[in-house]
Amino acid sequence: MRSDRPAPYLSRRTLLAIGGAAGLAACTPDNGESPEQTPAQQSIPAPAPEGEGAPPTAEEPETEQAEEADDDAPASEASWDPDSTYVLVNKRNPLEPADHVPSDLRELDIFQHYEGQQLREEAAGALEELFAAAAEEGHALAVTTAYRDYEHQFALYDSWYWEHGQEWTDARSARPGYSEHQTGLAVDILTEDSHPDELLESFGGMPEGEWVAEHAHEFGFIIRYPEGAEDITGYQYEPWHLRYLGVEAAAEVFEEGVTLEEHWDQPPAPDYEYDYLEDPAVDR
Repeated sequence: MRSDRPAPYLSRRTLLAIGGAAGLAACTPDNGESPEQTPAQQSIPAPAPEGEGAPPTAEEPETEQAEEADDDAPASEASWDPDSTYVLVNKRNPLEPADHVPSDLRELDIFQHYEGQQLREEAAGALEELFAAAAEEGHALAVTTAYRDYEHQFALYDSWYWEHGQEWTDARSARPGYSEHQTGLAVDILTEDSHPDELLESFGGMPEGEWVAEHAHEFGFIIRYPEGAEDITGYQYEPWHLRYLGVEAAAEVFEEGVTLEEHWDQPPAPDYEYDYLEDPAVDR
C-alpha cells in the first residue's frame, strides 16, 4: 500500500504569500557589510531598572503579530489521519489503512430509507439538528446511506465495474478505501418521498435541496461535490452528498465557494493513479 503523499501543491494563495516574502527580502541590503551606525545608534542607554519605566520589549509587537496571524489562519487544514474530522479522501488520497473503521459510530435518530444508518458521533448529532431545522421550514429530508465499510464499498464498486466498465464506474462511485462514506463523516440525503435508489441531480433544484445547499454549513456540512468541479473532485455534481467538517470550517468553504481541495490548497484529484485491477490500495 502506498504511504507517500502528493508533492506540496502551490495554489494561487500560496504563490502570493511567497511572492510577498520575496519582495520584502529584496528590500534588505545585502552587500556583506553592516550599515554605518549614526552617533545616536552608537550611544546605547543603560537599561532602566525593572518596574521603573522600562521600555517595552520586542516581544510585545511580535505577540500582537502572532495573534493577527492566528486570526487569519484557516479553521482547518487537510489531514491524512483517518480519525481526523479534516481527513482528505479523494481519488489520489485513499484512507490508510484502507479498511479503517471509525471508533465512535452511532445510529442516526432521523428518518432513513434504509434503517441502521450510522455516522460518527459529532457528525450524527449535527445531521439530526440539520434535519430538525429543515423540518421547521417544511422540508422533509431522509437519509439514503451514511457510513459504508470497506467490504460494502468493494461490493458496490466491483459490481458496477464489471457491469459498466472502469470509466463509467469511476465517475459515479469511489473505489473501496477511497470513499468518504468510510470515514463516517459523509451522508447521502434526499426527500422523504424520493426513491432511495435514485440519487438525481434534480435534488439540487428542489426546495429541499436548495435549502440544504444554503444552510448545511450552519450545521458543519458542505456539498462535497459541487456543480462544475468534476476536474477537481473527480466526481459529477452530487447535491445529495454532504461531508461533515464542523461549523467553522464548513462556513469558510461555503463563503469561499470552492471545493475542499481548493480550500485546503491541495492538488486536484480528477482520476486515480492506477487502473482498478492494478490499484495497490484495493485488496482483492
